[in-house]
Amino acid sequence: MSDAKNAAKVALVTGGAKRLGFEFAKALARSGYSVALSYRSDPEAADRAVDFLRKEERARAEAFQADFAADDAPFKLFEEIFSSSLFPSSSPRRLDALVHAASPWIPKPFSSVSLADWEAIFRAGPRAAFFLAQAAAPALRASQGSILFISDVAATQVWPSHVPHAAAKAAINALVRNLAVALGPEVRVNAIAPGVVMPPADMSAEAIAALVAKTPLARKVDVADLTAMAIAVLENRSMTGQIVAVDAGRSIV
Repeated sequence: MSDAKNAAKVALVTGGAKRLGFEFAKALARSGYSVALSYRSDPEAADRAVDFLRKEERARAEAFQADFAADDAPFKLFEEIFSSSLFPSSSPRRLDALVHAASPWIPKPFSSVSLADWEAIFRAGPRAAFFLAQAAAPALRASQGSILFISDVAATQVWPSHVPHAAAKAAINALVRNLAVALGPEVRVNAIAPGVVMPPADMSAEAIAALVAKTPLARKVDVADLTAMAIAVLENRSMTGQIVAVDAGRSIV
C-alpha cells in the first residue's frame, strides 16, 4: 500500500459489513480513509467486506464485532479499534469520521410490536448513536472530525407498520441537532435520510414499484448518489446539525 494510504484518515462505519453500511465503507475507502467496520453477528460477511476493501480499494481496513444491545458496546468497540493495526503504537488516537449505519429492520403492525422489538431498534439506533458519539468525542475533537447518522424519511412520515423504526429515526434527527451544539465547534454532526435505495430482500417487486411510483423522480435512489452525498456531508466544514434527504423526492409528497 502507498504511504498516502498508510497515513489515511480513519473512519468507523457501524453495520459496515453489509448492505448500505458496506456501501458507505467502500465510498470512504475510495476517498482515502482507513476503515474500521463493526458487525453484530456475521463474521464471514465482515471478513469478505474487509478483504474487498483491502484488495479492491487498496485501503487499510479491519472488522470489529459489536452488539449494541450490550450497555458497554460503544466504549469496548473504540478500545479495540484504537488498539488495532489501524493505529501503530506511535499514532495518536484520532478519528476523522463516524458513520452509524447499523439499524435493525423489524416490520410489524402496531398490535404485534413487542418490548423486545422496541428495545432492539432503540438500542442499536439512537441509544448506540449517542454513546458512540460520547465514546468517540475525544478522538473526533483531535481531528476536528465529523459524525454522520443514517436517518430515514420515516422520521417525518406516517409508517404504521414500522412505528418503532419511525420513532427511532425521529430520535436520530433530534440527536443530530443536539449533538451538533454539544460537540461544536470541533466536531460536526449531520445525517442523511435515504428514500427507497436498497429495499429489504423480502419486499416484493410490486411493493417496491408502488413506493417508487409515489416519488417525484419515479425511481429508486441510486446508491452512488447516496454515498456521494455521505462523503460530501462528512467533509463539508461549514455544515452541522442538518438532516439531508436523498430520497428522489419521497419526503415532499
